[in-house]
Amino acid sequence: MVFDLNSYKSHPDKKLEVHIEGVTRKALKRHNSPIVKWAGLFHDLGKINPNFQRKLEPEYKGEYRGYDEHAYLSAWAWLCFLEKNMAKHNQLRKDFGGDVIKLQIVLTLIAKHHGNLPNFERLLKEDPLDRLRKFIKTQSGLPLSRFLDEKLRTSHDSFLLVDSERFEKLLTFTKKKEWQEKALDYFLETQFSFASLIEGDKRDAGDKYIEDYYHLDSTYEISKAELSKSLNRTWQWLSDKKGKSELDNLRTAIRIEAVANIEKEVAEGKRIFTLTAPTGAGKTFTMLALAAEIQRQKGQMSILYALPFLSITEQVEGIVKGLLDDYLPVSSKSKNQRVEDLIEKLDTNPESEDFKELLKQDFIQQTFDHPFIITTFVQFFETLMSNRNSALLKMPNFSRRVFLLDEIQALPPRLYIFFAAWLETFCKKWDSYAILSTATMPKMDFEIKSHIEERKKPEKLFKGYLENKPSEILGYEKFFSAPPFNRYQIHLTNPFELSMEELVEAVKKQEHSCLIILNTIRDSRDLFEKLDIEGNLVYLLNTHFIPVDRRRKIELIKSHLEANEKVILVSTQLIEAGVDIDFPVVFRDLCPLPSLIQSAGRCNRNKKLPGFGQVWFFHLIKENGKSGATAVYRDEAKLFLDFSQKYIHDGVEEKDLLKVQDQFFRYIADNLMIGDYEIQNEKVNLIELVNNAAFETLGRFKLINEKVFGFEFQYFIPENETDVTYDKAVELLEKVMMSKDFQSKKQWQIQLNRQLKKVGERTITIRAFDKDNVPIHTNEKEYFDIRVLADLSLYNFERGFLHDTVKNAFL
Repeated sequence: MVFDLNSYKSHPDKKLEVHIEGVTRKALKRHNSPIVKWAGLFHDLGKINPNFQRKLEPEYKGEYRGYDEHAYLSAWAWLCFLEKNMAKHNQLRKDFGGDVIKLQIVLTLIAKHHGNLPNFERLLKEDPLDRLRKFIKTQSGLPLSRFLDEKLRTSHDSFLLVDSERFEKLLTFTKKKEWQEKALDYFLETQFSFASLIEGDKRDAGDKYIEDYYHLDSTYEISKAELSKSLNRTWQWLSDKKGKSELDNLRTAIRIEAVANIEKEVAEGKRIFTLTAPTGAGKTFTMLALAAEIQRQKGQMSILYALPFLSITEQVEGIVKGLLDDYLPVSSKSKNQRVEDLIEKLDTNPESEDFKELLKQDFIQQTFDHPFIITTFVQFFETLMSNRNSALLKMPNFSRRVFLLDEIQALPPRLYIFFAAWLETFCKKWDSYAILSTATMPKMDFEIKSHIEERKKPEKLFKGYLENKPSEILGYEKFFSAPPFNRYQIHLTNPFELSMEELVEAVKKQEHSCLIILNTIRDSRDLFEKLDIEGNLVYLLNTHFIPVDRRRKIELIKSHLEANEKVILVSTQLIEAGVDIDFPVVFRDLCPLPSLIQSAGRCNRNKKLPGFGQVWFFHLIKENGKSGATAVYRDEAKLFLDFSQKYIHDGVEEKDLLKVQDQFFRYIADNLMIGDYEIQNEKVNLIELVNNAAFETLGRFKLINEKVFGFEFQYFIPENETDVTYDKAVELLEKVMMSKDFQSKKQWQIQLNRQLKKVGERTITIRAFDKDNVPIHTNEKEYFDIRVLADLSLYNFERGFLHDTVKNAFL
């Protein structure tokens, strides 16, 4: 059979060789490695499949015409190529140094470039392999080798698509011991190479305006200069400010010392740092100053600022907005104003050139191709662990980044050291830097323990970490003991165990505004009901309020506080970290030490009181004798409660807590197994998963890994009976599904993503043990796994969600 090599296409309007060469070039821009080079050359070679080519014809209507896949066929071509060229091809031997694992990595990248990275126990799945083998028996003469030689200019010994026992062995991961010798390096190499390939593939498959446009590259210098200029202007304003307080002077001293120390540490080759400073010390501005210093020293280093909660990202956005014209917030709720403006234009003129710009902005957001990103811990840490195609699109732009990770104590305790060590290796390998910041800094080292299984030992995976653990860049002890940062005293209630009625009486006795933080939603609602009497200005806040109402409440409460009006806020722990609110009195139900310190950080935060703010620590015991604290902090977390009860004594001041928290984090480091975690109700060890090359299992990692307190349901709360926010999202989804051409499908998808953020603004998550005892919903089909609340009387601004299921609810 005669094959016309000029006829093959990768897409309806693109020649196959042009696409393969374009993808390879773009992927190598992200990571110049032989793995990426060979994966790029082979990834779409299987599109020579005649059945695939028929799919690209204009008259194709989706009918089945035989085996039309290409990824596994491309991978099979790689195996056949190796069969004929392992011994003879000098360049191949030189590229891989005889490392069979790297050959298998290439195989996996080719086969999975439209899917996700698998567990390496079996690289390719049996069912698609069987279909491929049947196809090859009738198509072994396809000119893949000729195309590689003539069109891709890769000289080699010719090969055919035939079976072979030798390369069949490469389908099974047999080099486990060799992998474990350099497990983390292999893991990061596989992940980043895969990410570079798929990013290059999606970029090249886009139109010309996406192909060779790299927003970060084109805007970096502007962003760097603007940040430096804005920060310097801010420092000058602070210097010239009249009537500076001692707190202002301390914030300046913290920034100057931290920047001077990081300048020295970076010059000496350090990659990862900790910034430990009291709450209210201006850490956001200090971290931005540190990033600017690294940019000054190291050239093109972009910035990623990550925080644990959406409520905090909004506050950081407010600061950054005053410094930069161009920054990109990326979260489930964040709004990209450029995308918003473009969609508005396209609503009136669908055929305009704005569509091209819209796709460009959407791609920038998907890939983090931007010099300044603000995002959440979920986006950041889950990307580090991910095997998923969509998530790993961001990974190439994690290279040459300064990661600013604020409120790092919000990570699960077992992950403190794991992620610090991971980042140390990641930053070294991909030329990045990380700054971990909090007022309650965990201990970032560990003792070597001989009794741990080899595949779970952190020192085996994170080689050299103990010698290169994060450097603290602030002599923080002197700042914690400074009078402006000694703002409150912690008192134990007498008795320590309080009933709800006793707690109510204790709050009523207070002359000043109070914040009461409880452990469960039910407890917060019960207390609110008892305090919400005529004459009291009382607010309730928990996760059973829609996000838009939570923000409104916080702003209202701040206005009362600024007006010196007595206000009472009953909240769950969502108020703890990063929320800039200042109460003279705080009550906190029994909790682990970091939560207590973070809660106390809302007390006399700005040192407005002449003396100390008062923090009252207690243990709420309900009528049935049960405790919300022990219901939330279960298993090993109960030990953290015991620690708080043992080491927090009556009258302890803020300045004394530094020594206590040192003891607490040492206890964690000594007693918790690093990397032990729970993924989809299965207890695993993350270190062991890396050693087993278990990409798929590790890719199911979720940072918010709460114990399952019943079944989870999401409810959209319409603003009123005429609210069509959810309905519009469903309509957009249907338009996406019905669209035949790329432009309309993509445009509707972007509008759908935008609409889903509006839906999210009015959506809550509830849990129930009884599936039948949940609110009625109006939508027959649960699009997006979201129900629409039927009875709107079950929700209001004052009390949030009102239903019996709240009795089982936790934060």
